[in-house]
Amino acid sequence: MVFAAQPRCVVRGGAQRAASGVPPTYTRPMTTYLHRLIDYNNWANRGLLEFLRTLPEEALDLRAGGVFGSIRQTFEHLLSSEFRYHRSLLSLPQVDAVRSETPSLDDLAVLARESGANLNRLVDSLPEPGTMMQLRDGSRSAATILTQLLVHGVEHRAHIGTILGANGISGPELDGWAHGIFAYGDAWPADWGPEPQVRAQFPTPEQD
Repeated sequence: MVFAAQPRCVVRGGAQRAASGVPPTYTRPMTTYLHRLIDYNNWANRGLLEFLRTLPEEALDLRAGGVFGSIRQTFEHLLSSEFRYHRSLLSLPQVDAVRSETPSLDDLAVLARESGANLNRLVDSLPEPGTMMQLRDGSRSAATILTQLLVHGVEHRAHIGTILGANGISGPELDGWAHGIFAYGDAWPADWGPEPQVRAQFPTPEQD
């Protein structure tokens, strides 16, 4: 099944961007580089969720070859892993984050909100980087677990982008450039074409 393509949040290369698909600019103090990286992760999860809300519910079960699973399975795996990594970094017992075998988009949004709030608090309570923490398959340093948490999210959001593209859907632009522009007011690149005057209502960090 191929769904009608939706407006892309940002289309590079000078092409005109669809005004209805661009998130708003908001500002937030950047305390440390780590705060910024965590903020990017949470922003990208929110942006992807809001984009998926523009598609029919059955789009969550789209698949493509060579990636983790369906969109639903991939996003659930991404968020559940964030919960596990967070609890590992704080030496907390593991619990099941997912309440349903086939979580709805609303279920995923609740998970993303909870995980985002956890990660925002985590920044100020991390153990020393070299502290060895216990995982299901052995021990890893706190720095390694945090690195995996952030890279893992990028990897699986890219998988979802691949699934969307394979099914004729242009997904949202969720890279670091877009985050800097829309979340922190970085200058709009000249080679992206004219800046849209109207922007969609993506959730802001204050809603975490």
